[in-house]
Amino acid sequence: MREKRKDGSGSQFKWFQIELLVVFAAIIMIVTFFLDYVILDRSGRAMQQNASNLIAANSRQIELNINSYLERMQTIPTLLFSDGTYYLYDATDDTQEAYDMVKKEESILNRIVDIGLMENYSDFGIIYSNDHSVGWISHDTMDLFPEGGFYEAFSKYATDPKTNDGWCFGIGGNVDRLYYIKRLNPNAILISATYTRELASVFIHSEQLEDMEIRLVDQEDVVLYSSEEDEIGKTLPEYIRSGLQKNSDPAGRRVDRSFVSEDYILNSNECENGWQVVCSVPLESILRENTDLRQFVFRISIIMALVFVLVGVLLIRKLSRPVDTMVSSLHEKAEMDRLSGVLNKTAFQEEVESRLKEKGSADLSVFVIMDMDNFKLVNDRLGHAHGDQVIIRAAEFLRKNYDSGTLIGRIGGDEFALYSECPVSVENASESARTEAAERAREIVLGTIRERTDRLMTAFNKEFRQEREKCEVSVSAGIYITPVELSVSEELTEEFDTIYKKADYALYVSKREGKARYTIYEEETGKEGAHD
Repeated sequence: MREKRKDGSGSQFKWFQIELLVVFAAIIMIVTFFLDYVILDRSGRAMQQNASNLIAANSRQIELNINSYLERMQTIPTLLFSDGTYYLYDATDDTQEAYDMVKKEESILNRIVDIGLMENYSDFGIIYSNDHSVGWISHDTMDLFPEGGFYEAFSKYATDPKTNDGWCFGIGGNVDRLYYIKRLNPNAILISATYTRELASVFIHSEQLEDMEIRLVDQEDVVLYSSEEDEIGKTLPEYIRSGLQKNSDPAGRRVDRSFVSEDYILNSNECENGWQVVCSVPLESILRENTDLRQFVFRISIIMALVFVLVGVLLIRKLSRPVDTMVSSLHEKAEMDRLSGVLNKTAFQEEVESRLKEKGSADLSVFVIMDMDNFKLVNDRLGHAHGDQVIIRAAEFLRKNYDSGTLIGRIGGDEFALYSECPVSVENASESARTEAAERAREIVLGTIRERTDRLMTAFNKEFRQEREKCEVSVSAGIYITPVELSVSEELTEEFDTIYKKADYALYVSKREGKARYTIYEEETGKEGAHD
């Protein structure tokens, strides 16, 4: 009966269409064209809004990457404050014995070398007010001051009254480096510099926004980094500057938000040091698909005058499918690291935070940070393409060696993190029984972690034998496991930042102890000794 009613209704509707075509052909075409225009216009606005949201999310991610990058660059030099010998020494003090000065500078140099190896610095050293330097200062930087004045030129950039530091760019017309300045004492400043091209690793955007232009600018609108290399060191293009002026609050300060200019979708995000990430995409690029679709639909509209309802339904489906598909695809890609295929840093952190909130109080958390030693040599000796393949293989290697319950994320260039939980059955047990069960479980987990990590490092050396032989590539790890007092407590919980910092410190110990080893963090002593 249902099918018959359909057939009958279809027949009647067919005759109704024919009647309409004969009597109201002109009216139908006008209405159809109008409806087409309305639908396409709404589709265009939806595409524009979705693109704007994606650009904002991408810009925010880049801002977080930049903040993380700058924070790392600022944190590492603070290690020089661990001993007064390093930051109190004054090379301009003529009252010191020559032998003492040599020994102190030798000690400072050794410390600088140790710290400087933690990042890909082009310059890392201390400059004194008499232009004497300790550390490694590149010839390119020194050549900027053939007649002296090195200290005077850089010291004025340590302007932050709280931290006595600052950033500078374009010194002497050199746009290849970003300089970080940290004052150590009234007559000494530390200078560390990285190549601006290193920022390419944090300026990653979705394939859906292939036409997006990304820029990092300072407070004077000078471009520090850009996806268009010829813009570096120049002033921000006028059409972007005028758009940013419109994106200001009543006091004239720029605010973080997306907005649409006459021809572009723009988004600006301010970094912690005052620099801005500016993303722009031409509206023409965003609406290209919609423009092509508009021409197609208007041609179809002539046919719609004959098959009015049928084509209308198909048209709506055709218009809604690309938008839904794009949103779904972008959501999935936003969580994954584009190169390695594992979770990106933001998605990994959010998932770990979610698990920390949901896990039982007696469950043990295991957080591991792994970093490939001497990875830079792979890029330098074998090329960046080979380096990318090593990252891809490393991610696949980790997926193969850990079960599906372990979260795997890429949190840096060659740095991966893993998180898993080990349940402890202590339901309805007394406090002493809970503690005893947690201690036994933790001992078992510690043994398992050591055994698994030993096997993993052996397997890593075998898997990456070629890179090990040519570039001395190995893997170092820092491991954090929930302490017993947290495991048995029903009130205390762990935070992502806390377990991350502890695992990261353990990784630092592994690096310091000679690399190619792992360290398990222990609360009582701050760390456990590194294991080869």
